[in-house]
Amino acid sequence: MQLLQKLRDSTCLEQAGRALLRVEEKAREYSELIESFLNQVSGDLYATYTGLGYLPASVLYWYSNVMSSSLKCVIGEVEEIALHLLPYREKGSLIIFSVEEYSKLISALQAIRLLDYKYLAFALTPPDERLRALLKHYNVSTYGASNLVEASLLMSLAVFHALAKRYKNHLQSRGLRLAKHSEEGFTPVLSSLVESYRGVLEEVAESRELVTVTSSKFLEPATLTLVHALRKHDLLVYYTPLEFAERAERTLLVSSSVEERIRREFKSKTTHPVLDLVLNTDPLEAGIYIAMLSYYLLAPCGNIN
Repeated sequence: MQLLQKLRDSTCLEQAGRALLRVEEKAREYSELIESFLNQVSGDLYATYTGLGYLPASVLYWYSNVMSSSLKCVIGEVEEIALHLLPYREKGSLIIFSVEEYSKLISALQAIRLLDYKYLAFALTPPDERLRALLKHYNVSTYGASNLVEASLLMSLAVFHALAKRYKNHLQSRGLRLAKHSEEGFTPVLSSLVESYRGVLEEVAESRELVTVTSSKFLEPATLTLVHALRKHDLLVYYTPLEFAERAERTLLVSSSVEERIRREFKSKTTHPVLDLVLNTDPLEAGIYIAMLSYYLLAPCGNIN
């Protein structure tokens, strides 16, 4: 019942809003590093990750490819990119978002340095002193976060703020609108966001049976973040790709409003109950909003025992 209490507690929401404001302020600092690095990029850009770094890498990948026709951006787990792609390319730069899985990060950085690629790497500060020294040796920017979801949201916000500024004048009104949202910040919408999706989250929290969580490939990184947060509350939730979720007995379908065809087709193929979590926003912001909901689910609250 702890999660249900939290979803209905206004004091908890106020506390989370103050904490999120600090996270977003820190994200703006890191956005300057990202913007500076992007200004020096030549050749292909590789948006790479470990763990829940999948979300900020996805924000970078989609925002860059949607807003720019001149920059080619490739996404992949950093070790896979380093082993299977970089040896066969001559130019390019990497931005790496690592949320734990330090062995993968170190292994990839060794190969990236050997191949002489330029990179900007971020990693959640590890508890082990030896690992911290090793990351410093590889010029990795480390940061603190209270949990893995906060780490993922922090870097996703940093990417969004950097790219909103960079592509402000692209795609006419869309670039300007996203830049305006970036300038206003995401923190002020946390309260209305939780209010809008409280009902569906309560249904998941109250479920006594397995809930299969699914989404389009576009929203997979953010939805995996949501699943991680829900499982921290000991809920029976598992992520399954959309094409394999049709036979699930109870499903939470995460989608954006532009994915109406995907949502309608999925529902026509299943005879079991489907809970809807639909983000009615620009698709490039949808992942951020899902991560904010996930962040709230794990935010500490003084009134909850």
